[in-house]
Amino acid sequence: MISYLRFFALIFAALTLGMRFAHLMEAGPKLHWSPELYFQVQTSLYKYFGIVGPFLQIGSILLISILAFQLKGTRSFRYAILSGLSFIFSLGVWFLFVAPAAKQIQAWTASQTIPENWIGLRAAWQFGQLGAFSFDFLAFCLLVFSVLIVKDIQKS
Repeated sequence: MISYLRFFALIFAALTLGMRFAHLMEAGPKLHWSPELYFQVQTSLYKYFGIVGPFLQIGSILLISILAFQLKGTRSFRYAILSGLSFIFSLGVWFLFVAPAAKQIQAWTASQTIPENWIGLRAAWQFGQLGAFSFDFLAFCLLVFSVLIVKDIQKS
């Protein structure tokens, strides 16, 4: 059971991290785009991120929480708990910075006008994604550590 939990937790966590890494890699160029290009990309490219992303992030948190419960009393437990908490912090960063900016950016579609504060919205979205990536990366590393502890692997 623990082996399956580890496997699926790693898959979900890796896919979550992959989505965040994509945002990280595109951040540099997007900070130099014109408002028109930024508007065009932001209102069209991320449709499926909003559908798949929450499923993966919440799935990661749930799987890691179940895994941590199963690992109670082992050395892996600490790493699994910290991994789950890091994913939760990532979600918190997303809700604090990215979600409000994303909501306003989506409003651009309806009005077809770019607001004067678009640079601030862009910064909140881009740097919020960077903050979320940092917590997701930490969460993934901690999860991997929880899996690599040899004594616990032999136990399962």
